[in-house]
Amino acid sequence: MSTQQQQLDFIERHLVFKIFKDFGPRASLDSHKVECSTGLDGFMSALYTLKLDLIIEDRVKTEVILIKFMKGTEEFRENSNSYIQFANEIFAYAEILPAYENVLRISHLEVDLVTNWVPKCYFAKFGQVEGLGNSRESVLALKHLKGDGYQLGPRLTLRRDQLEAMVGLVGPFHALGYATKILQPQVYNRLRAGIVDMPFVSSSGKAIFDVLYRVAFDRFYEFYDRQKEQLLKDSDAGFGDAIERLREKYFENPTQLLEWIRTASRADDQPDNHFATFLHGDYNRNNVLFHYGDDDKVDGIKAIDFQELRFSTTAIDLSFFMYMNTPSEGRDEIYADLLKKYHTHMINTLELVLRRNPDELSDDRVNELLNEYSFERFNAHFKRFAFYGALVCMHFLPWLLGNEKDCARLSHLFDTDMHGSDFHKLSMEIAGDEANLEIFKTVRHAYEHGYMDEI
Repeated sequence: MSTQQQQLDFIERHLVFKIFKDFGPRASLDSHKVECSTGLDGFMSALYTLKLDLIIEDRVKTEVILIKFMKGTEEFRENSNSYIQFANEIFAYAEILPAYENVLRISHLEVDLVTNWVPKCYFAKFGQVEGLGNSRESVLALKHLKGDGYQLGPRLTLRRDQLEAMVGLVGPFHALGYATKILQPQVYNRLRAGIVDMPFVSSSGKAIFDVLYRVAFDRFYEFYDRQKEQLLKDSDAGFGDAIERLREKYFENPTQLLEWIRTASRADDQPDNHFATFLHGDYNRNNVLFHYGDDDKVDGIKAIDFQELRFSTTAIDLSFFMYMNTPSEGRDEIYADLLKKYHTHMINTLELVLRRNPDELSDDRVNELLNEYSFERFNAHFKRFAFYGALVCMHFLPWLLGNEKDCARLSHLFDTDMHGSDFHKLSMEIAGDEANLEIFKTVRHAYEHGYMDEI
């Protein structure tokens, strides 16, 4: 495994020059500085910032780059799926996004639609990297957007303009996946084959998803059994039955439910499997950066951290994003509105691209395809698999609601002993019944909208 010193040496000896060359022959490098980054945001990564002071045609320009390496021992990397996650993240920058740019190019559309989604990528490589030893490594160098005014959203729920910006980003992203499949099936099949599958189930029963969802179900049912009478007071009898059915079928192996969602939604024998495509996979407020105009409303957004990249139903991206980022109070109205806005962004982008290729598709064929992706069909598909978002909330929401001290300790335990009793105990207790009640409200919303019907 590469050491911190090897990573620093790699930046100094290799990356500085590679990145500097990107600014063209008229640029000269005045100075540079490398710093280690610390904090919870990099709990699976080693993060560095590289500051380049450049002179371009007698003008001074400062460029700040965020550099990301895999961290941890080989055992940690295996147990945490790091080798899969980092390979897929590099694949997103090196293969998927460039393929989407090409689809836009052949459709005579501006490729800025893709380049505006993410920070500029200077370097992306996974595997054996010269200068970092003989192990599999990952190196990703992206423009640091803080200097351009981009910032993370609030730790808890997002405002309406932030939520709408997020559906405005992910809708076109999914649409270009669909468009690539329709217009360039060979490219699409190559991209699909290039993604490393990341199952939720494991043969050992000790991988990261086993650990996280074991705690999630333990925590949910401990709270439910302790507060059942109060929790079900205003609910119909079917809700309690659905919770017990969930316990009976999946309590012993919670990851089997996630695996069913991941695989059933894309299976060849499913009539709605055309809603499966390339996902961000971890589409949450901590993985997007917002830019604000003079009115303090969002006027720009970029996605980061493609480590959970998957090929599966778009319900994974959407249900996760909406359950994790919408407030429980008033969720019905916000949730329904965001679903419709997402679909509008998606279908408008898909139609724009398809109609720019008349030599490939007749108007009648475009209309047939758009009907396949209609809101009615999309909503029926989403309903089958949207419980995914509630499942993610079960394990992730307490981390977000916990105080900084507990979060830091939980992150440390995750790094050092995720199978230990201390990690399990703190995971059960962090943020207390405040988090438990929010999780319960999420599950109840899912039940009321039919998202538990096929479980």
